[in-house]
Order: sequence, then C-alpha cells, then structure tokens
Amino acid sequence: MFGVPGGAYAKIEPVQFPKTFNDIPLEDRIVVLTTGYKPFFDKSVYQELNVVPGEEAYTDAMVADMMAERERELNNPEPFPVLPPGLTGGGQSYTPGTDGEQPSVPGTGGENSGSTYYGGATIGGGPVVENNYVTGGSCYPAAKDKNFKNQIMTTGKYERISPAFEKALITVFRKEGKCGTIKNDSGGYTCYGVTSRYYPQVKNPGFSRADAEEIYYNNYWKNHHIDRLPDVISGDIFLAGMGSGPQSAIKQFSNFLGIKSTPYINEEMIKAVNNYNGDIHNRWLDYRAKYLDKVARDTYNGTVTQGYRNGIILKRKNGCHVRPEPGEVLTR
Repeated sequence: MFGVPGGAYAKIEPVQFPKTFNDIPLEDRIVVLTTGYKPFFDKSVYQELNVVPGEEAYTDAMVADMMAERERELNNPEPFPVLPPGLTGGGQSYTPGTDGEQPSVPGTGGENSGSTYYGGATIGGGPVVENNYVTGGSCYPAAKDKNFKNQIMTTGKYERISPAFEKALITVFRKEGKCGTIKNDSGGYTCYGVTSRYYPQVKNPGFSRADAEEIYYNNYWKNHHIDRLPDVISGDIFLAGMGSGPQSAIKQFSNFLGIKSTPYINEEMIKAVNNYNGDIHNRWLDYRAKYLDKVARDTYNGTVTQGYRNGIILKRKNGCHVRPEPGEVLTR
C-alpha cells in the first residue's frame, strides 16, 4: 500500500467530436445535397444496354397492337380494298360492299358454301369442295406470278397426304428458294425458309428440300395442329407461322376471328372458321398485310416492304380454294 499525492490526479476534459452530416442544420444539409449530388442527378449505377427485342417478343407486342386494331374494326367496319383485276377467292370475285352479303346456304358458313367442280387436274386428285368445313380435301393447282419462280419444287410426297399443305409448300419453295443469311434476321443461316437458329442441321451440306418438307410437316403443320383447320384457311396460317412463329400466327388469327386470344388451334377457332361469313382467305390476308407493313417499317426500316407485299399477292392467288385464271395454271 502506498499513498498518492493529491496533485497527481489529472482533470479529464470533455473532447468535442466532429459533427456528422446528420448533426448539421437541415437547411445546410439541403444545400450540400443539392450542390454535391446535382452532377449525378440523372445517373445510374447500372449500365444501360441497347438491346433489340427478339423476334418473338417483338411479334407478340405487335399482335397486341393488332388485337386493339381488330377491336376497332369490329366496332367500325370499313370496306375492304379492291384486289387486282381478275383476282378471285373461292371461285368468286372480291368486291367492296358485296363480300359476305351474298345469300348463303343455311349451315354451310357464308360465301364459300357450295361444291364447285374443276375440270383440270387438282392437287390431291379429287374435286375441290369450296366451303369452310372440309379438311383434307383437294386444292386447285398453283397460279403463276410475275415476281416469283414459276416452278413447282416440292417432292410431291404430301400431295395426296395433305393437299392444302402441299399447295402451301409449293408457295414456300417459290418464295424461299435459296440458302443464305439475311441482314438483321435473327434466324441466322436459312435454307428453303428453315432457320439454323432452331434447326442446326440446315447447315449440313446435304440439306435438301425433302429435309425441309419433313421439318415443315412434322414441326409446323402437325405439331401445331394446323391440319385441323379447314382447307380454306389452313395453308394461309401455315405460311404466316413461317414468318412470325406458329404460336404467334395462331394467336394473331384468333384475334382476327374475334374470339378469345390463344396461340393454339382449338374447337372455338375451328367453329369460328366454319361459321365465317365472307371471303376468309382474302380478309385474313388484308389483316396480315397491315401487320407485315408494320414489321417492314419498324424492324427493317422499310427495306423489305415491297418483298412482303409481293408475297401477299402470291398468297392471295394461291389459297387452296382459289381457282387460277385461264393460262395461269402452274404445273410440274
């Protein structure tokens, strides 16, 4: 034990610590925040990417626009445009103000309601029955066109199996006759219309039209049940599915029909086709033409507009129930 003198005790003085930002007056804080953070006001810690939407996403967005447009058309119907002279649908002329107004046979579904027998050879070998019900029937032969190759390049394998598919396939090969890559097309290398993005075998040196036919028949026509649709429209939906993707095309078609939007072929859709009053082939292509004009403008800056329009004309002349004009029949 020992004693400590009283003078040895040091007096403890409080030390004033520096104030934090939250300790200064509110007015001062506002000035600091305004001045200090102003240069970074519109900045983000995340880098923005200039990403172009994928083809299917872009298509779905456009289908939504088309759905709204279809609603307006149903509420405010307008006359349909006149087709080029001599162009017919279902063996009948297509004229504004008369389409769908002609007397129809009860229970047969509008304008394409009768059985018309064609004297020449048909795709499928039998008579063409022009109504909105028949499935798996014969089709009129293909028609010549000034913008596309006037040659039938299919193998003929499906002519008796599915005439509507065969006729649509003839159109495919006339439009998609080459192999290569199209600028700005997300599908990559394409051969006979089949894209390597989904079918890598397209790049194989031996890939042929016969191979393309198998892909189209199994993966498009059958897999998406397009074959369940009546002949009057099935080929048109198949061709639309090639450009927009089958499910997007089917969804677009349901919007066109004014039924519940769906990417699948169902009984409601088939029934709507059966009961459609008017030239469903040409009216669908009117609807499709507007859509493709928008795609050409918004996605390709208009560089493919004329090509799309030429394609629509080719499809108008080559529906299953469209009879070619005399002298325009395309044969092997």
